[in-house]
Amino acid sequence: MHVSRSQTYILLRKVLRIASDRLVSQKDTSELIVLPHRNLSAINVKTLFKSKLYVLCNQLNRNTPGKMWTYVAFLAVIYVVYTLKNYIRILRFILTLGGPKTVPILGNANLIFDGNLVRRMTDEAPLYGRIFRIWLTFLPYVVLVEPEDIQVVLSSIKHTQKICFYKLLDNFLGKGLVTRRADKWRIHRRILQPAFHLHILEKFVETFGEYADRLVNKLLEKNEQNVNVTVFVNNSVYDILIETILGSPANRTGSNGEDDTPFRKGQIMLPYRFARPWLLIDWIYQLTAAGKLEERQQKDLFDFCFKRMKEKREFLRKNGSFVTDGDGATRRRMSLLEYMVEINERNPLFTERDIIEECCTFMLAGQDSVGTATAMTLFLLANNPKWQERCVAELNEIFGDDTRSPTMLDLKEMKCLDMCIKESIRLYPSVPFFARTLGEDVRIGERVIPAGCGIFMTPFCTHRLPHHFPHPHDFKPERFSPENSEGRHPYAYIPFSAGPRNCIGYKFAMLEMKSVISAILRKCQLEPVLGKERVIAKFRVTIRAHGGLWVRVRARDKQCET
Repeated sequence: MHVSRSQTYILLRKVLRIASDRLVSQKDTSELIVLPHRNLSAINVKTLFKSKLYVLCNQLNRNTPGKMWTYVAFLAVIYVVYTLKNYIRILRFILTLGGPKTVPILGNANLIFDGNLVRRMTDEAPLYGRIFRIWLTFLPYVVLVEPEDIQVVLSSIKHTQKICFYKLLDNFLGKGLVTRRADKWRIHRRILQPAFHLHILEKFVETFGEYADRLVNKLLEKNEQNVNVTVFVNNSVYDILIETILGSPANRTGSNGEDDTPFRKGQIMLPYRFARPWLLIDWIYQLTAAGKLEERQQKDLFDFCFKRMKEKREFLRKNGSFVTDGDGATRRRMSLLEYMVEINERNPLFTERDIIEECCTFMLAGQDSVGTATAMTLFLLANNPKWQERCVAELNEIFGDDTRSPTMLDLKEMKCLDMCIKESIRLYPSVPFFARTLGEDVRIGERVIPAGCGIFMTPFCTHRLPHHFPHPHDFKPERFSPENSEGRHPYAYIPFSAGPRNCIGYKFAMLEMKSVISAILRKCQLEPVLGKERVIAKFRVTIRAHGGLWVRVRARDKQCET
């Protein structure tokens, strides 16, 4: 007999109502369970069930301890039956799909820690069609590659819940915007969105320029030498984030210097845990040396951010949020941390713990993604001198002989550089895949994907569809000229995700990349290194270049350009 989700919910509601009615005669009925009449998705039923069961257990434990386990067992059976029924429904759908070969227990998870899952999906997608499946241990997932299908999921507020494996990043990123449950994410996104408005970001452009100039000086020290540009760029991006997010000027300016922050020492353990499926069980993982190391790593991050938060709170209470320039002019120049401290002062629901976790998320996620994208763009420009010189010509038109750092208006005028950056992250998006859990059934063509099913989307794969990007493996920035972009599907290019849960910091990232790359091109000529002209991409949580990204640096002769 088929039982619908609404019927399951009605049954659950009746059971909880009966249990609550037993407590009406007790003195303490302040937490009496009342469930609204509404249709819920699989995710909502599960979340609501857990919260109501927790309250009910507290009531029964206080008022009728002898009967508590009877009710708990009965409710647990219903929960298990519902969850199992939904899993079977998903499984029946998954078995109708093709996909890469699996290995026992691991499924396709072995390809994650091997770094080849995304490459395999990209190469083999034409064999499976627009929808196929992968297995991560015992859990099946649907993979979508066509922009039309991806739009159905990403554009809807009903599908903003991340899949369960994002929880494995909590110890590294904290429960920030990247990993938070959908309900909490909506609240935090609404609170933090104003901090990323363009008029706020404009105040960071000066900081971008200062650290970009320091990076250029370090590169010029390596004149006529081959360098792994990834190392230099990552250090510069890190310094920028320390100041713009935490409001703390970086303690070092060199690539070999040391600092007192723990953000450089972090290590994502997710691939390690996938390689050992028993470590996906938290209580087992926490007993291991790796689990204890990650716990200590998180403590160091949180302690560091807590200390900075206390310093900023004290500073704001004494000085307010306005600072004075050397010439006596007053302007508002706040870090993201200061902005969040002010929010906490007005809204205690945005807690100190929330501040710390969001700081960790912005620092760690921004450092990896922006650093990789910037270094990759510089590498591709070194190996495509025609486009490098077009960018230099554009910069000469904007700045002439002026050595000033760029303004927001200057950055907007860098059309050619903008196209090159976009083409770079089309080829090598910093985050090669992301995933959602469906909040309701979704129809894709003639198929209906069940609610509760996990959906994988891979920008690396979608960006290489030849019917959207002809000659997809070639570096062709002209794809992003206004005339060539016209008519392209809006979800064919999704390096920062898309829809309501897109990357909140994508404008910040683009401004930062333009500032750093333009500063380098104005003073340095980048050339390819013989034998190291190819990108050997490795895919983990973010994309990495195996062996680094090597270029030869030459000081640019201004006389040759005029």
